[in-house]
Amino acid sequence: MPNKVFKYSVTQKKEKYKKAFWIIFNIVFIVFFLNVIVDFFVFPVKQNSVSMTPDMDEGSMVLVTPLTASVKRGDVVLLNPQLKTEHSSFARFGDSLVRLFTAQQLSIFKKSNFPGTREKFRRIVGVPGDTIYMRDYVMYIKPAGDKHFLTEFEFAQLRKKYRPYNVTFMSAPSTWDNEIGVKGNFDEIILGEDEYFVLGDNRKACDDSRLWGPVTKEDMKAKALLCYFPFKKMRIYAQ
Repeated sequence: MPNKVFKYSVTQKKEKYKKAFWIIFNIVFIVFFLNVIVDFFVFPVKQNSVSMTPDMDEGSMVLVTPLTASVKRGDVVLLNPQLKTEHSSFARFGDSLVRLFTAQQLSIFKKSNFPGTREKFRRIVGVPGDTIYMRDYVMYIKPAGDKHFLTEFEFAQLRKKYRPYNVTFMSAPSTWDNEIGVKGNFDEIILGEDEYFVLGDNRKACDDSRLWGPVTKEDMKAKALLCYFPFKKMRIYAQ
């Protein structure tokens, strides 16, 4: 009788260990699978400024994809911080674990409000080969091989593959010095290979390529797909 009880006890323990192992395995697999999706396909980002109003309000939640190989004129992209903060290998490893188990939403590194230290959404207005200039905060574009300039809005109307978007303009007082703040006018420039000119939709309340020049594909962390909150401002960005 004692032998039977002992055998039953051992068998029961093995079953418990086996069950616990599969529970842990499934949890790890699900976390890994979700993070593969987050790292390589899609993840949410919160917009923390008014730089992209009116189509992306402050506090909006946006789904983005790290797949930026196919970016084009009119796309909204998430740019990497311009200023890189150095951290130890141990700290970076710890941060990667925290981000792994929080779907990229939390980090052990404290976010700074210092300019250039945060990711930011901006819209691609100029692409490689374009000749561009700005007048009264509106972009004029002549693609490589074309003879005539079109405004950024005419592009959206005449070339259906570009999704229309809205821009916020503020009327400055007549005594305002236009050399103060971000520029509303600049002369023609030609974008080189892998150079993209990006602007905020709120043209008088953001920093963008007018201040720090064109960006490259390497500067782009992700491409915006969908603003899903607030629901009344839901909007698709990619096309």
